[in-house]
Amino acid sequence: MVIHPVCMNQVTAAANQQIEPWFSVEEIARHLGVSKETIYRWLEKKLIPAHRLGKFWKFKPSEVDRWIMGGGAAVLDTPREAHDR
Repeated sequence: MVIHPVCMNQVTAAANQQIEPWFSVEEIARHLGVSKETIYRWLEKKLIPAHRLGKFWKFKPSEVDRWIMGGGAAVLDTPREAHDR
């Protein structure tokens, strides 16, 4: 069997890319330096990018980082959260 060089390069490139892990609520909270309760509040408001796998919430750190960098968490400054500071 002969593999075309272009196809081989694509396969090699894909194999060299590291697959991003899924984070749990606890791991993404630690990654962001916030409490699990904050993550659950954001999930409740359907603001943080997340994926439901059965009964578990899972997060791709790169998606959450883009959300943070885009100011996603900044809109969450409710009077209760401002008071907690």
